[in-house]
Amino acid sequence: MKIFIPMAGKGTRLRPFTLTRPKPLLEIIHKPIVEHLINQITSTLSTKIDEIIYILGDEAYFNSSVVDSLTLISNKYNAKTRVYRQLEQLGTGHAIMCAEESLSGPSIIAYADTMIQGKVEIDPEADGMIWVKKVENPSSYGVVNIDNESNITELIEKPKNFISDLAVVGIYYFKDISLIRDELHTHLQDELPPGKEYLLNHGIEKMIEKKKTFKSQEIDIWMDCGTPKLLIESAKIIMKSNEGLSNQDNFSKQGNVKINQPVFIGENVIFKDSTIGPYVSIGDNCIISDSNVESTLIYNNVKVSNATIQNSILGSNSVYDGSNKEIFLGDYSQINNDE
Repeated sequence: MKIFIPMAGKGTRLRPFTLTRPKPLLEIIHKPIVEHLINQITSTLSTKIDEIIYILGDEAYFNSSVVDSLTLISNKYNAKTRVYRQLEQLGTGHAIMCAEESLSGPSIIAYADTMIQGKVEIDPEADGMIWVKKVENPSSYGVVNIDNESNITELIEKPKNFISDLAVVGIYYFKDISLIRDELHTHLQDELPPGKEYLLNHGIEKMIEKKKTFKSQEIDIWMDCGTPKLLIESAKIIMKSNEGLSNQDNFSKQGNVKINQPVFIGENVIFKDSTIGPYVSIGDNCIISDSNVESTLIYNNVKVSNATIQNSILGSNSVYDGSNKEIFLGDYSQINNDE
């Protein structure tokens, strides 16, 4: 089994945190988003993953250190790493076809801006599968229409009228991905009108028209990481599900310190007269003093003082001295109370 992960976007909605690293490499409880995604897929999958194929953008942003980080993640799953480049953002179908050389055999496509919880099980009789989640506002999503045997009969992008409340979460399985390769190869010959893109769904629709069987499978939880606030909400879900792992003792306490779980703490962290948690993830080498912090992501080498913050993100090597705020502070940024 192969996993294809298109991740060529620059995560502009998550700036300033994506100015120094791609969105899929932002960490939640000391693990990059893309690693959470791979782990969530493989944890209930009975098939071994042989290769993980990453489809990246240009090397100026997705540089060698990004490739090294992704290779380390693949190694954790004893999988080979293959990297392709999508140098123009021409749609999801175009992204997959940038890896055309590898498009053969049983495969999963998973978009790196999503995370899930729930079983990922392959139906051996199906030609393909699409994972879905019921949503309250289906007109904002791509949805599937299914028959009474959970066979997908059509895919509809942002339907104006109600057709289905089963939204596509961005994870797909193909018994033989070469079939969609052939459909997308034809699709890429089309001359599209301005503003249109080459879509993966176009290839799936053509396969369904040719009587290929696609099954839907609903997952329990679907998490979006597209904006800072959505990233924090997704992090809360991840922290709650890993709460039993959050009791760590690799930090030092000075004065009156209270930890309200779940709290995930990196190496060499110092707390002074502070209340931390719940739902806080703290990176390595941080110092937090005279502060109350909850529902916040704090990356490596951060100093926080005299602060009462929640629903915040503090980037690596940042310094914050302030109070009573929701704050999004980028890497190497500094805010002092006297400024």
